[in-house]
Amino acid sequence: MFGWLATHSRSACRFAAPTVQRRWLRVAPPLLAECLPLLGDMLYVSGAETHASPDVPPGWLAARRELSPLLQAHWLAVAGYVGDDGPREWLECLDRHGRLRARLHLLPDTDYLAWDALPAIGVPDVPPVRCGWLPFRPAWACALRLRVRRLAGLDVLDATSAGALSELGRDLAGRIARAEAVPLHSASAG
Repeated sequence: MFGWLATHSRSACRFAAPTVQRRWLRVAPPLLAECLPLLGDMLYVSGAETHASPDVPPGWLAARRELSPLLQAHWLAVAGYVGDDGPREWLECLDRHGRLRARLHLLPDTDYLAWDALPAIGVPDVPPVRCGWLPFRPAWACALRLRVRRLAGLDVLDATSAGALSELGRDLAGRIARAEAVPLHSASAG
């Protein structure tokens, strides 16, 4: 039934665009960074504004600047919709000022149990007051696997290339990158 609905919903109403549903959560950046490696392989889309910020939690460091938005996330929007090609889910990471800084997209290769458990680390909240006042300009997309390691007394958020993505995972990552109008990089290319 669901498969039929997903494939025939737009043809039944040709002019309807998919409606994105969002749940807003307030999160602690260190707790989010500790939980993200549990997701395994996912597609990460970073915004153009990736810079060092005093908003990074004390004792944390991003191994590369493209990952710094994850350490600055104070809100998560758990987002999704059902389109012609089936359901899509992603997380939107917003900084303390309500600026969208990054998106994490669910892939068929992502650990679904960890993905479903991730919202439990947040507290349901209303969107940030200034949410969406600046447009999100994606700059970088990469299928990757996050990890946290200790280095000289600091917790370092780092990434490695995604494992052997399934054909469906590679196809979906490519379609999302094209929809975001950014090239798909490998994690080692940074």
